[in-house]
This record gives sequence, C-alpha cells and structure tokens, in this order.
Amino acid sequence: MEYVRSSELPSERVAADLRRRVQSGEWAPGDQIPSVAQLAESYATSRTTVQKSIKTLVDEGILFTRHGWGTFVANRP
Repeated sequence: MEYVRSSELPSERVAADLRRRVQSGEWAPGDQIPSVAQLAESYATSRTTVQKSIKTLVDEGILFTRHGWGTFVANRP
C-alpha cells in the first residue's frame, strides 16, 4: 500500500473542522467553543496547533476571543 501524504497542515485541518462546525450551526453565534485543552485532546493534537487554528478563524471573523473568558462564535454579518 502506498503512503499518501497530505499537504494540508494539522492546524489547517483543525481550522477547517471548526469552521464546518460553526457553518453547520453546531455552534451558534455567541456560543463559547470548548477550551484549547479540550480541543487539543479531542483532535489528538497539540495546544499550539489548536491555537493556530483558532487564530485563523479569529482573523477570518468567525470566532473572537475574550481574555480570561474563552473563545466564542462571532455574529454573522
């Protein structure tokens, strides 16, 4: 069997899944998403990878963070 390597980075895969969860309505605007630690465990990846994924979605306006509170789904325009 041939090994196929994905060119997609782990943080891109996690970001894509988080984006899908928001777009599907699993997480509604204003909902708090699980913590970085919880997401890292559920995706079997590092906290750094999850933090990069969240930053991507914050930059896209899909999520926002509140220091000391967590990460939330942004209101859709």
